[in-house]
Amino acid sequence: MDMFVSNEPGARLSNGKFAPGNPGGGRRAGASDTISHSAQRAIQGLASEAVAKLAEKVSNGDFAAIKYVLDATLPRGGRTIDLGGNPSPNAIIEAASNAMISPDEAARLAQAFKTAGDAASLNELKHQVEQLELLITSLRK
Repeated sequence: MDMFVSNEPGARLSNGKFAPGNPGGGRRAGASDTISHSAQRAIQGLASEAVAKLAEKVSNGDFAAIKYVLDATLPRGGRTIDLGGNPSPNAIIEAASNAMISPDEAARLAQAFKTAGDAASLNELKHQVEQLELLITSLRK
């Protein structure tokens, strides 16, 4: 059986592991992060230099740098899709049938329309409930 080295906060067992009831590795509650604020500012000060170096690598055709920039800037999960000024479910069907978008993109767009429609319906129901509450309140007076 493991023996305690100490009963103080951050106490460790004889094998060097933190004692039970010492979650967080013995770190006091409310203790600040290990990286100091001055170190964070110093790292942030290197950002413009890092961006300049990245731009230089991209200009020189460094594939890894190009991939990094594209991964960091392009939308996750695919490309952006323009369905015109006032898209509708019919626009999704038309774009998919004309092979302008893939079936996966059509499915994601359809789900987005459904979610937006559900949210709009909930907002309308909320508005109707508020109107009913006002009406009931005015009738009680």
